[in-house]
Amino acid sequence: MKFLNAAKKYGFAIAVTSMAAPTFAAEGGSQVSSYFSAIDLSGVATAVGAAGVTIVGITMAYKGITLAKRAVNKA
Repeated sequence: MKFLNAAKKYGFAIAVTSMAAPTFAAEGGSQVSSYFSAIDLSGVATAVGAAGVTIVGITMAYKGITLAKRAVNKA
């Protein structure tokens, strides 16, 4: 019960500060945002997508072999 009362008491203050924090952070511009803007992730996204497609393809190939074995055994 103490926790719920504390959450009710401080919940509004936490919500207000969490909504206001991004506004103040956007005005000054931090070093972290400049680091992330300097990194080009377009090639990384392509590589990760290709790796995902490859992994899914290999998994489907293994599943296809298992299904083919099951069909042969039932015949």
